Amino acid sequence: MDVNALVLTDDEIEHADVLASSLSSRKVIRVGSVVAKLDHDLDLMEAENMKFIREHTDIPVPKVLNCYEKDARPDNMIASVTGGPAVDQRSMGPIKGGPFKSEKEFNDWQLDQLIPGIPLCNRDMYHALHKADHAIVFSHGDLGFHNVLVQNGHVAAIIDWESAGWMPEHWDYCKSALHISGSDGLYLALKRLYENQYFAETLLDAWFNREVRHGGW
Repeated sequence: MDVNALVLTDDEIEHADVLASSLSSRKVIRVGSVVAKLDHDLDLMEAENMKFIREHTDIPVPKVLNCYEKDARPDNMIASVTGGPAVDQRSMGPIKGGPFKSEKEFNDWQLDQLIPGIPLCNRDMYHALHKADHAIVFSHGDLGFHNVLVQNGHVAAIIDWESAGWMPEHWDYCKSALHISGSDGLYLALKRLYENQYFAETLLDAWFNREVRHGGW
């Protein structure tokens, strides 16, 4: 690592020695002689406080070499809004995984959630049919009509954002389609809401939902 640059590369972070970690996103790593604290919600004021203490008191504190926020997530990363684990909300509840560097990596993780004993032909079908070239967009994650509040014929609010994050472009369409339950009225509303109709992804997701641990009929 170039100590003079004082910025860790993604490769250095990935291969660093982990000194401490928590169930949250916080982690302390070591790269050569440099120790770094990583967190999606790190308070940068902590570094300023340590600098002040070091410069104006005799209290021993680590020397702050740099403190910075990384650039926004890569275009193809699937993650929460803060860059943490993504959420897959289904019938039996949500599960978290990632963050994922690509849609393919995300798809592989989804396949790992299949119920043990699912026939190999089904697994191969899901693997072959899950596309990995969708655009990644900010998504609600559980955008059924039950989470849309309407007043006087207009949308008053969209609630329950705990599953939101950066997901494949078809994600919200498929989640909405799961709650149609054969209603032509809800389907027509869905067609009006979405410019693109993800029929193939919706059909695949409906079958996939029946064979994952957190899914259901």
